[in-house]
Amino acid sequence: MIVSKPIKKKKKKTSRYTVLCIIMGVIFTAIILKLVYLQVYNYQEYKERADVTSTRFIADKAPRGKIYDDKGNILATSRQTYTITYTKTEDADKHFYETMKELFKILDENNETVQDTLPLKIDSNNNIYFEYSSNSKESQNAEELRFKKDRGLNDSLKNKLFKNVEELSDAQNAQLDQELMKITPEDSFYFLVRAYNMIQLVDPNYNDKNKVKIYANMSDKELTEEIIKQGYSLNDIRRYMVVKDAIKIQSVKGYRSVTIAGNIKKDTSLIVMQKQFDLSGINVSLSPIRDYPYKNLASAVLGYVSSISDTQKEKYELKGYDVSSDLIGQSGIESAFEEQLKGVKGGSTIKVNSQGRKTQTLFELEPSPGNDVHLTIDRDVQYAAEQALADGIQNIRNNTRSDLDNHSFLNATRGALVAVEVKTGRIVALVSYPNFDPNLFAVPGQMTSEQRNQFFKPDYEAFGKEYVKRMGLSKSVDELFKDSNGNWSDIHDLYPKPTYNYATMSQIPPGSTFKPLTAIAGLESGAITPDSVINDVGEFKIHPEIFGTAFGPKGLEGPTGPTTLTRAIAQSINFYFYETATRMFTNAGGKSNYTTALDSLAKYAWKFGLGYDPNTNQKGSTGIEIGESFGQTYNFKSWKELQISYSKLNLVQILEKDCEYYGNTFVPFDIRISDSDNKEVEKSKKAIKDKIAENLSKVGTDDNSIQTHEEFIKSIKGDVLNIMNNSDKYKQNVADYEARTGKKVNLESQASTITEVIAQFTINDEVGAIKSPAQIVYASIGQGMNNFTPLQLVSYISTFANGGTRYKLHLVDKITDTNGNVVQDFKPEVLNKVQMSPSTRKAVEEGMTAVNSEEGGTASTVFGTFPIKTAGKTGTADVSTDQRDFGRDPYATYVSYAPADGNSEPEIAVVAVVFDGGHGSNIASAVKAVYEAYFKDRLLQKDPNYASKSESFKKYVVDNPYNKTAATSQQSNASTGSASANTKTN
Repeated sequence: MIVSKPIKKKKKKTSRYTVLCIIMGVIFTAIILKLVYLQVYNYQEYKERADVTSTRFIADKAPRGKIYDDKGNILATSRQTYTITYTKTEDADKHFYETMKELFKILDENNETVQDTLPLKIDSNNNIYFEYSSNSKESQNAEELRFKKDRGLNDSLKNKLFKNVEELSDAQNAQLDQELMKITPEDSFYFLVRAYNMIQLVDPNYNDKNKVKIYANMSDKELTEEIIKQGYSLNDIRRYMVVKDAIKIQSVKGYRSVTIAGNIKKDTSLIVMQKQFDLSGINVSLSPIRDYPYKNLASAVLGYVSSISDTQKEKYELKGYDVSSDLIGQSGIESAFEEQLKGVKGGSTIKVNSQGRKTQTLFELEPSPGNDVHLTIDRDVQYAAEQALADGIQNIRNNTRSDLDNHSFLNATRGALVAVEVKTGRIVALVSYPNFDPNLFAVPGQMTSEQRNQFFKPDYEAFGKEYVKRMGLSKSVDELFKDSNGNWSDIHDLYPKPTYNYATMSQIPPGSTFKPLTAIAGLESGAITPDSVINDVGEFKIHPEIFGTAFGPKGLEGPTGPTTLTRAIAQSINFYFYETATRMFTNAGGKSNYTTALDSLAKYAWKFGLGYDPNTNQKGSTGIEIGESFGQTYNFKSWKELQISYSKLNLVQILEKDCEYYGNTFVPFDIRISDSDNKEVEKSKKAIKDKIAENLSKVGTDDNSIQTHEEFIKSIKGDVLNIMNNSDKYKQNVADYEARTGKKVNLESQASTITEVIAQFTINDEVGAIKSPAQIVYASIGQGMNNFTPLQLVSYISTFANGGTRYKLHLVDKITDTNGNVVQDFKPEVLNKVQMSPSTRKAVEEGMTAVNSEEGGTASTVFGTFPIKTAGKTGTADVSTDQRDFGRDPYATYVSYAPADGNSEPEIAVVAVVFDGGHGSNIASAVKAVYEAYFKDRLLQKDPNYASKSESFKKYVVDNPYNKTAATSQQSNASTGSASANTKTN
């Protein structure tokens, strides 16, 4: 028998996978237990440790560079001021409303204000509204949309309109924007009340489950009106909202301290620091703000700094700015030299505790101030110019003119003055009136709503009512201040704008100040000689072969008989210059070569910076560093383009309002393109206007395909009938006419009349107006399309005064770093040179000196006894033929330079202008004050008692509060008879 042995079972080995799983299980169990221990059992302890050791980077603003005048006087600087900030931490956020209540109490007791940049405002009637920074509807819409999107109003709306849509199409975004714009200011306010959890103001236990449900079922308005307003007014609620909103906007940039109040008094800062342990998250620090020691002085030059607007955000974010808190230059030198002035920020890496206060500084980087800008402006000349211009304008308003029917110039509220060194182009003084105090803009939220509206969003309706009453006008406020779309607008330029630079931006007709240019052109072209005598017979109708028998410029003086060039300039005799321009036109080929002949005056004006040749790629500029516009002198091409542009407006006036043209009467015809037009009407209106422009654009070109009168009628007849048959507005006009007259309108007859009128207007009148030499006659005395800025006028006079060198006008001498090292130097730069014979210069200067010194000269009453011989020219240029209907009057313009004695070379040229100021001589006194400030030492050297003989010298020079030491010295010299040995040389 075979006995089998028992089989031994092999022991199963533990797999590596099982071991790995066990190890991993142990590790994860340990981690979970540790996390539970840290986050549950010891949460509070570790939270406090984390809070105590939290690190933050605090940015320090860099002081902007200084701006100096040419003598080293500081016109703009930065000063350290106390600022109250809020640092967001969990603990500070928990006690936010308690902290703010206490802080607001301290601020109120010390007459301090919260920094308020929230555009949701509340008026005296508790109405909530948006405060915009612009009058433009398009800009306002952009501001409002940006505000709502930044605050999250679009998120809930997006979910409602386009649920589950990740990326919206352009059409959907447009629809979302439309719906956002429907949200009222009130609803936006109520939305923020909930979004900023402001229920905590009245209910610290707001997060109780039952209460959460109750509040969630209430609308935003109900939550505000029925709960929160029981303990707080709307203005109280808004005050907390201002701070909450600032925290919200800053939070998108990560950690930021939020400014609660800036530019506070030292005593207030000490009180806050004493109570700091009870004010969680509140800190007091020093921060630089922009300061303008002389307030309004040279504000048109300096400009101002303010917060970055919504339209600027993208641009400045790319440059590294913090768009929520940084300030930038918005105009003037502050804007033009932003890159130089801004400086480099510093900052500190710190540890903060649970209350948001610093416990330790880990790293510190000092901010670096910006570079300094040194101007060509002379503070004392600038002061004299500003004060004298303001006083001159007030005198014009107070006094009536007997030679103008005892007319009062009550709208003389705006003006400008510019003074320039003729050999360098350095601007010694630049004034725009009215001006402003740049300090108002330096602290965000400091400006009141009334001030902001005055600067950027004037109430034209309220101003219009006062204006109509003051000026005694028959026009309505709507006629004066509403554009064709019904929007409030200063369409007739009646409102004084403090932040608008009238010296560099306003284009005005030069009037008779242009006559010296006409004289130069006439002499240099050979049309006249220095000895030419022209017989002034009164009405300028001596060239019917050129102008026709109906031509006769308005506003001519009575016949003055044989007239020399000197007397023509001195007494501003229009006839002389009409004839000079006519001779230039004839000598250049006249009607047979009209495109060239009509430019015969312009080609000289362009050399002096009065416009530019539109046939070149040249761009007009005086060279000034700050923003400027650039006006044009009459020339064929520019005039043609202007006529084509105006033809559309003129045609609307004729067809819709006048309803009579060359004896043709008709029912008002709908030709204005409107949003309400259907496609058929829109197509035909556009076709008619395109045909008008097409024909007019061919005038003066090699294209001789301008349609005849009959051809043009045939080309538009179908479109005229199409409008008549499809325009609801025209049909209404017909119905109104039939109801009023009882006559039936024949559309075919009306179509024939309308096409005849449009053809007459286009082919006969507009083509004739483009080719007419009448415009060169008007241009010869500074009227017609001639429009220039005061800056261009001073460039022109300066160029003539120095013999023909046109310098680039500039405001900056140099830029230095904080150690005084020159970073950039600005030397005189020649733009072009004018070839002008000595005899031409002498002849014109004799006329201009006669203006100021000889009996009958238009400014001789002001300058007749002035110790330094001067040259000048007055100008009186109409705004329009119906200017009085709108309360407008001629521009009072005066140009001058000195010395002009034939021995000393001219040094300074000055231009002054007053809108609606009447005759140019009315403001010549302001120019005299500039000369007295500029030549002050020289005048006292000539006559030690000059101060006692000149009221203006005493007022603007001796009593200059900015230069008391010098003024006292001058007064002492004048009284003792001693003369100053220092004569100003430039």
